[in-house]
This record gives sequence, C-alpha cells and structure tokens, in this order.
Amino acid sequence: MHINSFPFEVLSKILEETVKANIRDGVTYTFGLSQAPLPLQKASLQRYVRGPVPPEMLRWDATSAIRLVCWQWHEWALEYALKDVYIRRWKGGERWAELSNRRENYGLYELIDRPTGTAVYRDPFASLKHTVRTFNQFPHVAAKIKRLWFHGFYTAETDELVFAALKNCSNLMSVSLPWTAIRHMDAKAWRTLLLGNGKPLESLELLAVDPTGQQASDPKNQADLQPLQSVNFGQLRRLKIFGDTTFMPIIDRDLYAIARTANQLEEFHLTCISTITIDGVMAVVKASQPTLKVLEHSPRSQDGFWHPHPGSPSDSDHLCELLRNCPKLETLSISLPSMCADLFANEDTTHWAGDLQVRALHLCGHEHGRSTHEAQDALQKLLQQARRLIRRRADSVIPKELYIELFFADFIFEPSFKAVHGDFQNAELVSGGVWPETARPSRKGPYGSTGLYGKDEEEPFQCVDEDEFLTGARRNLVSISI
Repeated sequence: MHINSFPFEVLSKILEETVKANIRDGVTYTFGLSQAPLPLQKASLQRYVRGPVPPEMLRWDATSAIRLVCWQWHEWALEYALKDVYIRRWKGGERWAELSNRRENYGLYELIDRPTGTAVYRDPFASLKHTVRTFNQFPHVAAKIKRLWFHGFYTAETDELVFAALKNCSNLMSVSLPWTAIRHMDAKAWRTLLLGNGKPLESLELLAVDPTGQQASDPKNQADLQPLQSVNFGQLRRLKIFGDTTFMPIIDRDLYAIARTANQLEEFHLTCISTITIDGVMAVVKASQPTLKVLEHSPRSQDGFWHPHPGSPSDSDHLCELLRNCPKLETLSISLPSMCADLFANEDTTHWAGDLQVRALHLCGHEHGRSTHEAQDALQKLLQQARRLIRRRADSVIPKELYIELFFADFIFEPSFKAVHGDFQNAELVSGGVWPETARPSRKGPYGSTGLYGKDEEEPFQCVDEDEFLTGARRNLVSISI
C-alpha cells in the first residue's frame, strides 16, 4: 500500500475506540507503530494505571508516533489530535522540580517505587500562557482546532489571554468561554471571534461561576465594556449559558442585545441560572423563531432543585401560542409562568419528538393560583390535549416517539401513562386512609425522573392514576394551587 493512500478513516475509528476504552477503564496505554509485541508473560507491562487522563491528551499520545512518519500523516494526526482542545486552570500549587516539561518522562517516573522530588510553586495560568505562545509561534497548529474549551479563567487578565489564543484559531466552530468575557472584552475582539479569519463561529458557550473574593474585589475585574450592543450574532447556530453567579451576572439586558441580531439560532440552552427572567428567554426565541430546533430553559440555582420563579412576561404575548408556532422546534425543556392546552394544539404541524418537559407555576387564565373548578377543568384539558399530540406523533406518516412530562403544583404529570407523581400523605390523612386507592411507589422525586435529592431529606413520592387525581382535586383532597 502506498503511504499516501493509507485509510485514515479506519485509523481514526481504531484510535477513537482505544481512547474511549482508556477513559472507561481509567488507564493509559503506550502507543507506537513500530513497537514490537511483548511476550505473553510480560503483557501486563503494556498497561499501567495512572489515574484519569483527559481525552485530548490520550489522542495526542495515540498519534505521537504517527506524526513522525511523513508530512501527510503528520497533518492528519494534528487534525485528529487537536480537533477538541481543553485549556484548564492548574488546580494544584506545586509540581515535581526534578522532572522536565516533557510529558513522556512522567510514565517512567510513575514506575519508580520511591519517587523523590521537590515541590515548587507552579503558575496556575501557565497552561493558558503557554497556549498563547504556541498559537502565536505556530498559527497553522491553531488552525487545526475545531472546538476549544477554557475553564477556570475569570479575570480581566486571563480573558485577554483567552482572546489572544483565539485570534489564530481561524477554523474554530465551537468555543466555551468564561462569562466574564462579555464584560472585559470589547466589541472588536468579539467581532473577530464570531466572524474570524475563516469560518464564522457556530457554537458559543458561556460558563458562569462565583469567582474568589479577591477576584471579585479587584477593580480591573469589575469593568463592563458592554460589547454585545455592537456585535452581530447572525452567524451563530448554537448558544448555551450555564451556571449561576452573583458577580456581574448575565441578565436580561445581555440577552436583549444578543437577540437583536441572533436570528439564525438552531439551539438555545439556558440552564442552572436564576438571574434571567422569561422576558430575556423569549426575546431570543422570538428572534430565532423560524429556525429554532432545540430550546432548553432550566433556571435551576444553587438554592436547590426547585426551580426559581421564571418571572412574569412584561407584554401580553401568550407564550404557549408563541412556542407552539415555532415551525422547526423539536426538543423543548422550559420553565414558564403558566401553561395551558394551547401549547399542544398544533397536532398536525408540530415536530416535537423525544423527551419534552414543561415546568409551570400556574395555568393560563388562572394566575391567581386558586384551585377552582375552572382551573381543574383547564388542567384536565391540558392533559388530554398533550395525550392527543402524543398519539398523533405515533400515528404520523413518519412515526416518532414523544414523551411529555409536566411539572405543576408540586406534582409531576405523565399524560402518556395517565399517571401523576407526588406526595399524597396529607390527602391520605384527610381522607382517613381511603384516598388514594391506586397509590403505588414512584421512581420520581421533587426534581424529575432521577429520584429524590437525599434519602432522609424528602418524603418519598407516590404515583396515582390521573383520573383519581382529578377526582381528588375536585373533592379538595389535593390542591393544584401554588
């Protein structure tokens, strides 16, 4: 076989399976094209435990020998090893001084029975600074990167280093940045990132965490350049904001600025954050309504697993109707101020499939929160309409499975199974133990299908039939008010 006609796709699959096996087993292998097989009695030396090794480092090690074969193999190996790159802040405060910076020496060091060395200080930002120097010296290497993650850098100084590293990544498709980048970097830097020298950026992730007290009190880190007002997000296809912080948090104003131009989003994820209201979410949804396929709005916070109030819409838009009329929306997980049967009314044109979750505080038209007969009828209509949509999706020309889960009034509703999950102990006491009759253990808990938060912190949930639950609500044995 000619060296330039080597089937790289086959080699790529082999390496990927090996890397996955390493990650699963928590071990490290020695790779090499010319390494002779060891005798059977010495086979155990080919593999030794070294603890968790990041996937990108495994890919780099796996192609170390391949890169030495020829130019074409070297270029392919770089693309394979550098397609996903993670840059993390050093979490320790020391390293072994007697070791060199060459990683291949660490394998021999770990085989020493009694290793010795001197603990010395290590710059926590050394990896980021080294990345900037490498990308500036070898821009063709930076051009191989498709996805880039930065984690642990939340200061104005490190944000500048992050963008200095990004300027040579001309083929970048996805990037994960600290949320402080929307405060510390100007509009010119953001335009360079989003448009780039080559392909426009397709996916942007912003990670928010609480910085240290020293970082938060530094005046340099408190600067807010407000670059989003002058940046075009029209080429962006995926936007994700994750995490909760009280230091210069992401708020509705930031989403309004993004929604001004973000009219081509296909995925919008907003999770574990409590500083954004439903107005900010719907501003982005309205901007990308014709193209949006995935919408996830789970405003969980550090206060617990009960979702904080998503806020009330400031305008008169009916949010159920607005979401129902997103023509390409397939995946939905959202927290709403209220919901009703109109959310599932488009039985013929909706594309929803897979798991769908809706969390609401009230029913539309019954925001007063009282458990009236009209509210009970509206809830029954909502469950029936959801069930009709599930059946229509299953009986369509191209059948698709749709599982709907509704969170309302501290209960979890499963329309497809006509089941309701919740804590019915008070109702059982009020009824003298005769209701509910169909109660059975539930696998769900206060925050969904993964069970309870702690063994002793929450009472176990039970599951009852939907018809019996509605009967109990009309008899005031259970309340659907908040």
